[in-house]
Amino acid sequence: MNERPLLRRYPTLRSLTPWLELASLPTLVDRLAIDGRELWIKRDDLTSAEYGGNKLRKLEFILAEAQRRHAKRIITVGASGSHHALATTLFAKKLGMEATLVLFPQPLTPHVREVLLAAATLGAEVRFTGRLATVPTALAAARIAHWNERAFVVPPGGSDPTGCLGYVNAGLELAEQIESGLLPEPEIIVAAAGTLGTAAGLAIGISLAGLRSHIRATRITSRVITNDRVLRKLIADTASLLQNRGVPADAHDAIARVHLSHDQIGAGYGVRTEAGAAAAASFEKIGIETDSTYSEKAAADLLTIPPGRTVLFWHTLSAVTPPCDADAITLLPPQFQRYLESPVEPPAGNTNPNNV
Repeated sequence: MNERPLLRRYPTLRSLTPWLELASLPTLVDRLAIDGRELWIKRDDLTSAEYGGNKLRKLEFILAEAQRRHAKRIITVGASGSHHALATTLFAKKLGMEATLVLFPQPLTPHVREVLLAAATLGAEVRFTGRLATVPTALAAARIAHWNERAFVVPPGGSDPTGCLGYVNAGLELAEQIESGLLPEPEIIVAAAGTLGTAAGLAIGISLAGLRSHIRATRITSRVITNDRVLRKLIADTASLLQNRGVPADAHDAIARVHLSHDQIGAGYGVRTEAGAAAAASFEKIGIETDSTYSEKAAADLLTIPPGRTVLFWHTLSAVTPPCDADAITLLPPQFQRYLESPVEPPAGNTNPNNV
């Protein structure tokens, strides 16, 4: 078993915190040359050959906790192209648990279609809700429907203190790679920011490691979800969990490590921007795939940083997607069947930055 740096470093945490080895860690760090500039990349797109990305680090702790509580079903929430929902379905199923996904529509792209159909192909129960505001009611209905299955509810993106432990560990993993000489200590770490679990956990991890790095968290969704108040609370709650288990996490220092960047959101969640499309093309030239919802907006933000800084791009999109069966559309609610038959997202351009 490849025990994680967080658990090796703090034995008291090991005895109090359930954990499952789901990801192939540590992930690769590599040097890149993009548009005439040199930067570093952390390949969290390679956390698993089955389905990787940043969600799997969180699920190592979340699904272990669900097992500890003898859950038979995981219920979680997201948009129709949610990587978290798909990853939760895949790995919950591997552990013998069923998955219920409460999903709302987002701008439709081929990638979103693929993710939604992959979740249906894996056998997830998909429940439609019309918009973010109706999620609490739909979630309550799902819990009632599965009251006898010890249902374990996971927040959007897996971003709660338990899920954040996966990225506290990631920060310590990065520190070990720096100490081993695999890369220089970055001044800036750029990562996409939705439900903020990646940024919050990383901030605590690099603080514990004593690194000087700061995080530039690129907002990809509404300010209602991605804002400084939510970030501060998530860091504080995660630090409190760690402190209660013998880990000297400093919430104030971690909060000071993160800057939320609002410049790449464009017309809103899941809507492609011209800057994102250009960044995607630059990354594609060197063999790195991005997506219009998350990673290409973070890549665009990365490319605004003046050359000469030591910058690390934390790549969160899975390099593989589980197979999907086109016939799985018949397993989806009628609202999602109609949604998948609608036109895909228009080309980038004419975005309205106030529509967020």
